Amino acid sequence: MDVLADLRVVELSRSAAGAFAGRLCAGAGAEVVLIEPPGGHPLRAEGPFRGESRDPETSAAHLHCNAGKRSVTLALDSEADLVLGLLDRADVFLSDLPARALDPLGLSWTALHARRPSLLMTRITPYGDSGPCRDYEGTNLTALAAGGQLKITGDPDKPPLSNSGAQAEYQAGLSAFAGTLANLLLRDASGEGGYLDLSIQDVVATNLEHRAPALNLGLEARRVGLIVSATYGVYPCADGWVYVTAFAPALWERLKAIAGLAALDEERFSTQSARLEHNDELQAVLTSWTLTKTTAELHDLALRGYPFTTSQTPDALLRSEQWRGRRVAQDVDHPAAGRVALLGAPWYEPDAADVKPAPLLGEANDELLGARAGSRR
Repeated sequence: MDVLADLRVVELSRSAAGAFAGRLCAGAGAEVVLIEPPGGHPLRAEGPFRGESRDPETSAAHLHCNAGKRSVTLALDSEADLVLGLLDRADVFLSDLPARALDPLGLSWTALHARRPSLLMTRITPYGDSGPCRDYEGTNLTALAAGGQLKITGDPDKPPLSNSGAQAEYQAGLSAFAGTLANLLLRDASGEGGYLDLSIQDVVATNLEHRAPALNLGLEARRVGLIVSATYGVYPCADGWVYVTAFAPALWERLKAIAGLAALDEERFSTQSARLEHNDELQAVLTSWTLTKTTAELHDLALRGYPFTTSQTPDALLRSEQWRGRRVAQDVDHPAAGRVALLGAPWYEPDAADVKPAPLLGEANDELLGARAGSRR
């Protein structure tokens, strides 16, 4: 069942943050109309691409973030009236453009709410739509820095380390999707549209787990690296990496039992405090064992309840029974990219429709913009 099947979302995005929020809306069944500039959404220019041609229709980022949407092309500065026409028939306006880009075009929350009181607006920006930083530019890296993530990532004796990809933007997209759903529930109850003003910096800061609340106690987070302790960290194995999570006493006993190393029964490793006191020695002992095991062997042990998590390659995940069975990964035919494996929404819905491919640039212009668009071509 597609829970948002009766919803139309108009998306005006330029980054992964807005695009991923729109993708999740499409994954829940909404009709998502993606407004692209005539040259295409910036994600179309991000590699890798299918084949050697660097065809923007085959960009991996575009195929993933824009799957299931419908594309129209508009020159925003001169065709804002066409955007308003689309919004007159929409439930949600989703954008990651700042106020200074939208407000002069009559696309501010105040103007849109006066024009159509039931419309919802979700805006994702680096620092939100208020406060002294509201007009600052931002990137995924600056969001990780400003939100505190870099402060706690990496080895303690080295510079801060950014995680891979665009995690700040994707987390913001996920938060925007959740906030939009909440505002939909409020609108259904009151009939009145609402405005979700989401800051990527705030999303990063509130996803620091216990590190952010520790600020209330005056405690400063620090980097601890890949191995927090010998029983809680990343270890090399014969053909990859394994994450050991045996800090709890019961899990430590399971680790000892499966490793079968006499050294683990020594007095110096008998209690949690003793293990921390002899952390480097214990790390060396455990490394000598993990290096004798393959990721496949350790994955099998994990399935049997032992405290390991192996690092999976993307290819293995896409082929895995876990993802295929839950429909997280689906094969889709795209007119330009051919048959590609796409990730579905991060929830399991047995009766949900199959993932639809990303649109070709402007393929819905005639249907959705009609004669008004035809007059400019």
